[in-house]
Amino acid sequence: MVTPKDADPEIDRGAAAAEDAAKAPQIDPVEAAAEVILRRALDAAPDLKKALAAAGVAVVVQMPGAGWMGPVKTVWGRVVWPHSDVDQDGDSIKTPFWRFPAHHTAWVVYRRDGTQKDLSPGRGNAGVSAALSAGCPVVGFSPVPERHLPRDLMRVADLRIVIPPLDAAALAETLGVLTGTLPTAALSETLCRRIALEDLRLAWRPGTDANGYMGRLRRLLEAKAASTGVVLGQLHGMDEAVTWGMALVRDLAEYRRGVLPWSAVDRGVLLYGPPGTGKTTFAKALAGSCGVPLISGTLSQWQAAGYLNDLLKVMRAAFAEARAAAPAILFIDEIDSFGDRTRFTHDNKDYSIQVVNGLLEELDGIGGREGVVVIGACNHPGRLDPAITRSGRLDRTIAIPLPDQQALARILRHHLGGDLPEADLSKASLLALGGTGADCERWVRGARRRARHGGRDLVIDDVLDEIRGLQRARTADEAYRYAVHEAGHALVLVVEEPGALVSASIRQTADTQGGVVADRRDRKPVTRKEVAGRLRMLLAGRAAEEVVFGDVSTGSGGNASSDLAQATMLAAAALNAYGLDDGVDGLLWRGLPTPDTLPATLSLRPDMGAQVSAMLADGYAEAKDLIQRHRQELECIARLLVERETADGTEIEILVYGGEDGDAIATPP
Repeated sequence: MVTPKDADPEIDRGAAAAEDAAKAPQIDPVEAAAEVILRRALDAAPDLKKALAAAGVAVVVQMPGAGWMGPVKTVWGRVVWPHSDVDQDGDSIKTPFWRFPAHHTAWVVYRRDGTQKDLSPGRGNAGVSAALSAGCPVVGFSPVPERHLPRDLMRVADLRIVIPPLDAAALAETLGVLTGTLPTAALSETLCRRIALEDLRLAWRPGTDANGYMGRLRRLLEAKAASTGVVLGQLHGMDEAVTWGMALVRDLAEYRRGVLPWSAVDRGVLLYGPPGTGKTTFAKALAGSCGVPLISGTLSQWQAAGYLNDLLKVMRAAFAEARAAAPAILFIDEIDSFGDRTRFTHDNKDYSIQVVNGLLEELDGIGGREGVVVIGACNHPGRLDPAITRSGRLDRTIAIPLPDQQALARILRHHLGGDLPEADLSKASLLALGGTGADCERWVRGARRRARHGGRDLVIDDVLDEIRGLQRARTADEAYRYAVHEAGHALVLVVEEPGALVSASIRQTADTQGGVVADRRDRKPVTRKEVAGRLRMLLAGRAAEEVVFGDVSTGSGGNASSDLAQATMLAAAALNAYGLDDGVDGLLWRGLPTPDTLPATLSLRPDMGAQVSAMLADGYAEAKDLIQRHRQELECIARLLVERETADGTEIEILVYGGEDGDAIATPP
């Protein structure tokens, strides 16, 4: 035979190899893995195989996750009952047991993971009795048998088989089945926990050996791990959430090994806090630390599907996806947008109620959510339907506060990476007080852009300039007025609630000319005295301006987050919802006011408006009196803010009360 001179022998050999691979029998890697973990479960109890051969045996098989039900069921026949070539869906059996056709080669199967809403433990029991009475074996597959399989099957089950998850040893054995060789290096258990069934197929190539497959699978899983971006140990300023997350990492690992029942695992949490504090980042970090998939959604995304039935369908699909990937984390952002059913008064009230009911059904309804941890995140937990945070649903609530100075320094360092390794970030973190983790990321990105556009290396001043932002030029008089205003708030906090002041600042932002940050998480119960104190603090900025300048600016008024709006809301709540009024109209709950409802309520209730106005007038007069008595301290704080832009609470307390760095000016209460 003559070979053409332009033929390439290597190409010919490659084509021959491809042809041989095409002729080779194709093995589904998922089915191969399913057979391995099934055989391992059977081998763990040698008497099982004999028991499974009995006529009319009833078997319950508990799966490591819903996704394994199909593959394990597929290999069940050839592994357990190789001479049976017929399997019948038990849920399709409608005939009474005395009319059930007895096929010696038939076996009846139930596959339930909770996604079929019409299949509950009360359904399918006639099929169980019909099959067993005819001598046919019955097997039920489910990740949560007690919750999903027919009740009669659970009652009469002769055997219960628990299928272990795919670990490193089972994966290596699977590769032996697929390739005829064993890998020289095992996959870590951490990466094994990240394996989704489709990953096993994505890593497969015809003709590959065990090491080639393992290398491809490892790269796939490492890329998946890297996509989470951050793990819990890298989060700062959310200690309570991280502590809870670390405990969940341990519990999920034990649950996967079969050591810990799902009933002992925290399966839901509500995270709340200001925008940008890292609630979404926490969910990603938790999934990364647990080595489990993260599925996410929002009500607005689900609403985009169309009408009510379409919305409910895609919402259920998100939960079904999480159940299929279990153990997994389902993250629902902006969960407060679901609202509270007791407050729905609009034309779409019935629609909104059904949406909330649909969410409640998925959280703990008939389908269950074995292996699925649900994390809800919101800015306003008070707008959430209380049923969503009931026990068994999102029954743990964790605040994600604004980060303190130390946390901000660590967050800035994280985002700077290898840049400015020796830089002192204390000034930057002090200036950043009141900012969020998302702000830190934006500031560092902007600082790098400044340096890049300037054709030079990054310097700390780039970071400081980004934190300051695009500032409008202030005159000295303007800066001092803003400083006096914020000093008024800070002074009242320091005098009346020592330790509560976190920082005061006149740093300009897109929305404000400054502000104070307070930490009241450990404050005493709210009484009439506490309400009066908070009113004084809220109105102290305006009072300080009047005391120092003889007139006031608009700095206390404006939108619903302004000082005056917050004070009005607090006074109205004390009168109408907290039971702290003087009892003139009797003790009565009239509802918690909201920024949307309060203006109309005050217009319709002049008597209530007069009471609220009187409370504000008293608080304002008391704030002015306090500031007049402590004017020297006020002006010291204001000068410090003009000089520094931002000062932390400890520094201001030392300035007011004295300490190692100064003489006492005021006397603590």
